[in-house]
Amino acid sequence: MKRMMKPLFLAFALSLPLFTAACTTPGEEAAQAQARLAADKAECTRLGFKEGTDDFSNCLLKLREIRAIKAETRSRDLDRMNRPWWPYYSPGYPPYYWR
Repeated sequence: MKRMMKPLFLAFALSLPLFTAACTTPGEEAAQAQARLAADKAECTRLGFKEGTDDFSNCLLKLREIRAIKAETRSRDLDRMNRPWWPYYSPGYPPYYWR
């Protein structure tokens, strides 16, 4: 039993920094949102829209919509990759010994 505990503890100790690095604070999220907004404003300005006009606002909304569509597509792709290949997958079918 002691031999098993050491590798488990070592794996946990090595993975702990990865788990804590994935966490973000609300301040960091706000900073990321501000950076995204600044990048979107720069992109709309580069495309020729004047800040403060309806067209500029529509450009910002369109960029946000594109980002949401990309996130949804990415989520669906990840879901599709994690789905089992067996079309009739359920806990009782196929039997567990087939896997």
